[in-house]
Amino acid sequence: MTTTRSPWAAHTARTRRALVDAALELFADRGYDATTTGAIAEAAGVSPRTFFRYFPTKESVLFFGEYEFIRSFAGVLQCQPPTVSDLDAMRASFVLLAPGAARLRKRIERYRKAVRSSLVLRGREQANHDDHAATVAAAIAARRGLAYPDPACELLGTIAVVVLQRAIDRWLAGPARGDLGAAIADEFTLLADAVGGAARLTSDSQLS
Repeated sequence: MTTTRSPWAAHTARTRRALVDAALELFADRGYDATTTGAIAEAAGVSPRTFFRYFPTKESVLFFGEYEFIRSFAGVLQCQPPTVSDLDAMRASFVLLAPGAARLRKRIERYRKAVRSSLVLRGREQANHDDHAATVAAAIAARRGLAYPDPACELLGTIAVVVLQRAIDRWLAGPARGDLGAAIADEFTLLADAVGGAARLTSDSQLS
């Protein structure tokens, strides 16, 4: 059985998308601090009152996409086979979501430029990364049948965010039609190799 989005839901999605796109373009061109919510609303073709129906602050517009992506990741992670390791499950989940994120390349580039324009936003981005790591840690804990994340889950959550950011950096630095999923898979392969190499070094030192 298929479901069709209601006209109101479609209108809501279009308006939210218009606000996000307008905000990111203005942030990238003018800088975050110089952009007002009124300017964002005007560029999106809506009233300032409409802006606040969708977003409480201009900061929330900037980070909206990140929250959605990480929430989606947490849901996809729960669907990975229980026989798969946590690292492989994280890799598969990120790669599965990569095509959708890759279609938003220009939006991501504008987001990065906007964050670089403001010291406040750089600090806020780090706080967001910490929140995302906590979300991933909670998803891993649930996958392991734990009520709360333990230190191992928290470490994996932090690693997941770092690996994702490294992959996005490599992807943005590459050709316009580069494969984000491949960049993510490569970063997880590097991680697995690094962990394996460290384990071998530890084993060799114990034997010597």
